[in-house]
Amino acid sequence: MRSPRSLALVSDDLMFASQLQTAMRRVGGSCALVVGDTVPEVDLVFVDLNRDAEARLELIAELRAVHERLPIVGFCHHEERELRRRALAEGATRVINNGALQAVALRLSGVNVPHEE
Repeated sequence: MRSPRSLALVSDDLMFASQLQTAMRRVGGSCALVVGDTVPEVDLVFVDLNRDAEARLELIAELRAVHERLPIVGFCHHEERELRRRALAEGATRVINNGALQAVALRLSGVNVPHEE
């Protein structure tokens, strides 16, 4: 799979959004912060399941209904097993833990972060 050139972040975490936007710009890409439920046309969507999980699970289902092949990656605390299961059932391509997403942002920024085995 090629690296995404554009992504959307559905999250209330403005600090992380800023970090991800900066990281994407460094590699020639873009990151749109989604406020509400309108997601722009992008290569990849990250959905923060740490807050307002019910609304975001609905958003995942809506996105999947319209975009069959769009990669949708949810993220939450590692102990949220039921939430992970539900996100996958609603159509998330994958659900990762918060730390894994931070590592992705760091790698995009050029920081050498070892991949988890």
